[in-house]
Amino acid sequence: MKINSNIPGLGGPAVTGSVSRGTARASNGGAPAASTANSDADTVQIDPRASLLAAAESSLGTVPTVDTARVEAVKQAIAQGRFSINSEVIADRLLNSVKDLILTQR
Repeated sequence: MKINSNIPGLGGPAVTGSVSRGTARASNGGAPAASTANSDADTVQIDPRASLLAAAESSLGTVPTVDTARVEAVKQAIAQGRFSINSEVIADRLLNSVKDLILTQR
């Protein structure tokens, strides 16, 4: 069985590996031999990039999802009337996000 998992944005397969099961054959015409520790072995090989992915994933777990300092600064700017909204920048960024989504789905 071949394992191949692609994660978009990482430039190729993040984790690849293979699983194989060996079965010993008896000398009496190919019937399976009695199962022993050495005759029925499973092996799993995982690409070294999997450990890099796991390390990146665990380090991202320590990064806060919300920048509370930035949220407080925006709240204060709104309360003081200093917060301005540039609709052109918002529209451009929204269009760029949509373009990125469309390109990744192809």
